[in-house]
Amino acid sequence: MPICQKCGYSWNWKETFLKILTFNNKLICPSCKSLQYVSKKSRQRIRLISFLSISMMVPMVSMGMRIGYILMYALILYVLLIACMPFFYMLSNEDEPML
Repeated sequence: MPICQKCGYSWNWKETFLKILTFNNKLICPSCKSLQYVSKKSRQRIRLISFLSISMMVPMVSMGMRIGYILMYALILYVLLIACMPFFYMLSNEDEPML
Protein backbone atom coordinates (compact mmCIF):
# COMPACT_ATOMS: atom_id res chain seq x y z
CA MET A 1 0.00 0.00 0.00
CA PRO A 2 1.17 3.55 -0.63
CA ILE A 3 2.79 5.51 2.17
CA CYS A 4 2.72 9.31 2.29
CA GLN A 5 6.25 10.64 1.88
CA LYS A 6 5.51 13.71 4.05
CA CYS A 7 3.79 12.29 7.13
CA GLY A 8 4.35 8.52 6.77
CA TYR A 9 0.63 7.72 6.74
CA SER A 10 -0.05 4.27 5.30
CA TRP A 11 -3.08 4.40 3.02
CA ASN A 12 -5.59 1.59 3.21
CA TRP A 13 -6.97 -0.27 0.18
CA LYS A 14 -10.25 1.65 0.01
CA GLU A 15 -8.59 5.09 0.13
CA THR A 16 -6.10 4.11 -2.55
CA PHE A 17 -8.71 2.48 -4.77
CA LEU A 18 -11.01 5.51 -4.66
CA LYS A 19 -8.12 7.87 -5.46
CA ILE A 20 -6.83 5.87 -8.43
CA LEU A 21 -10.28 5.72 -10.00
CA THR A 22 -9.76 9.39 -10.91
CA PHE A 23 -6.85 8.37 -13.23
CA ASN A 24 -4.88 11.34 -11.95
CA ASN A 25 -1.15 11.31 -11.25
CA LYS A 26 -1.67 13.70 -8.32
CA LEU A 27 -3.08 12.30 -5.09
CA ILE A 28 -3.86 14.12 -1.84
CA CYS A 29 -2.91 12.44 1.41
CA PRO A 30 -6.01 11.81 3.56
CA SER A 31 -4.00 12.50 6.71
CA CYS A 32 -1.86 15.61 6.09
CA LYS A 33 -3.56 16.83 2.87
CA SER A 34 -0.19 17.15 1.10
CA LEU A 35 0.08 16.60 -2.63
CA GLN A 36 1.62 13.25 -3.54
CA TYR A 37 2.48 11.82 -6.96
CA VAL A 38 2.50 8.27 -8.25
CA SER A 39 6.18 7.33 -8.53
CA LYS A 40 7.89 6.59 -11.83
CA LYS A 41 8.73 3.03 -10.78
CA SER A 42 5.13 2.40 -9.80
CA ARG A 43 3.77 3.69 -13.14
CA GLN A 44 6.25 1.51 -15.03
CA ARG A 45 5.26 -1.55 -13.00
CA ILE A 46 1.53 -0.97 -13.60
CA ARG A 47 2.07 -0.51 -17.34
CA LEU A 48 4.13 -3.70 -17.54
CA ILE A 49 1.52 -5.74 -15.69
CA SER A 50 -1.25 -4.35 -17.91
CA PHE A 51 0.72 -5.09 -21.07
CA LEU A 52 1.56 -8.64 -20.00
CA SER A 53 -2.03 -9.43 -19.09
CA ILE A 54 -3.32 -8.18 -22.45
CA SER A 55 -0.56 -9.94 -24.39
CA MET A 56 -1.59 -13.25 -22.80
CA MET A 57 -4.72 -13.16 -24.96
CA VAL A 58 -2.74 -13.38 -28.23
CA PRO A 59 -1.93 -17.10 -27.80
CA MET A 60 -5.56 -17.76 -26.92
CA VAL A 61 -6.69 -16.21 -30.21
CA SER A 62 -4.00 -17.99 -32.21
CA MET A 63 -4.97 -21.37 -30.70
CA GLY A 64 -8.52 -20.84 -31.89
CA MET A 65 -10.22 -20.44 -28.52
CA ARG A 66 -13.81 -19.36 -28.69
CA ILE A 67 -14.36 -15.62 -28.39
CA GLY A 68 -16.70 -16.10 -25.43
CA TYR A 69 -13.93 -17.69 -23.36
CA ILE A 70 -11.46 -14.99 -24.33
CA LEU A 71 -13.89 -12.23 -23.37
CA MET A 72 -14.68 -13.93 -20.07
CA TYR A 73 -10.95 -14.28 -19.36
CA ALA A 74 -10.42 -10.60 -20.23
CA LEU A 75 -13.25 -9.47 -17.95
CA ILE A 76 -12.05 -11.55 -15.00
CA LEU A 77 -8.47 -10.42 -15.52
CA TYR A 78 -9.51 -6.78 -15.77
CA VAL A 79 -11.46 -6.97 -12.48
CA LEU A 80 -8.54 -8.68 -10.73
CA LEU A 81 -6.05 -6.11 -12.01
CA ILE A 82 -8.20 -3.20 -10.88
CA ALA A 83 -8.70 -4.79 -7.45
CA CYS A 84 -4.94 -5.46 -7.02
CA MET A 85 -3.73 -2.13 -8.40
CA PRO A 86 -3.58 -0.34 -4.99
CA PHE A 87 -0.91 -2.82 -3.91
CA PHE A 88 1.40 -1.67 -6.74
CA TYR A 89 1.21 2.06 -5.99
CA MET A 90 4.13 3.92 -4.44
CA LEU A 91 4.13 7.66 -3.82
CA SER A 92 6.66 10.42 -4.34
CA ASN A 93 6.87 14.06 -3.21
CA GLU A 94 7.53 15.30 -6.73
CA ASP A 95 6.29 14.42 -10.19
CA GLU A 96 8.90 12.21 -11.86
CA PRO A 97 9.00 12.26 -15.68
CA MET A 98 8.72 8.92 -17.45
CA LEU A 99 11.74 9.58 -19.69
